[in-house]
Amino acid sequence: MTRTLFILILLFCFSCTRTIERPPAPKKLLSKEKMVEVMTEMVKLESYVKETYKQVPVYHKLMIHSGDSLLHDFDLNREVYENSINYYSSRQDEMKAIYDEVLEELNKELGKLQSEK
Repeated sequence: MTRTLFILILLFCFSCTRTIERPPAPKKLLSKEKMVEVMTEMVKLESYVKETYKQVPVYHKLMIHSGDSLLHDFDLNREVYENSINYYSSRQDEMKAIYDEVLEELNKELGKLQSEK
């Protein structure tokens, strides 16, 4: 019994890896600049929809359709966008840099809006 338990524990320890499995770059990977542009617009769209439609079922359905429409405006489809998000998400430093640029763009736009008032 203890021998079996020891073998199971040993197998468990060696089956765990210390590296993160990262997906390979998809065929149609969006550049970081394009990701920043699309994600900036997606954040603005989501914040508008979330503020306007408080009910989650309405918000969810509208966000799916509006998000697809926004991607279409960029000549993209959901699959390309999601594959790019998954790729960059598996590379934390790159994704953080993208989010930092998105935040910077949003802050610039906010500054412009506040100065116009």
